[in-house]
Amino acid sequence: MSIEFLRALAKHPAPVTLTNPHDIDNLLVLRAAGLVAALTFKLDAGGREVGRFLALTPDGRSALGTATDGSSHGAQAASRLPQ
Repeated sequence: MSIEFLRALAKHPAPVTLTNPHDIDNLLVLRAAGLVAALTFKLDAGGREVGRFLALTPDGRSALGTATDGSSHGAQAASRLPQ
C-alpha cells in the first residue's frame, strides 16, 4: 500500500477517474485495506479498466492523520493524477 498515493488522492476533490493500470492497482490495494471508497469498471466489453476514487474512509483519514470532519476539499493536486 502506498501512503503517498493515498495522500495524492486525498488532495483531489472526489470523484477522481484513473486510467493508468498502475494507479488502478494502487487504488485496489487501498480499497482492499479499507482506506478508500472506490470502484472499477470497464468502459465497454473488452475495453480498458477504469478506476474511480470516491472518498477517503475514516480509516483512510486516520492513516493520513487528517481531521475526520468529512471535508473533501483538497490542497494542490498531485501532478500524476487527472484533474
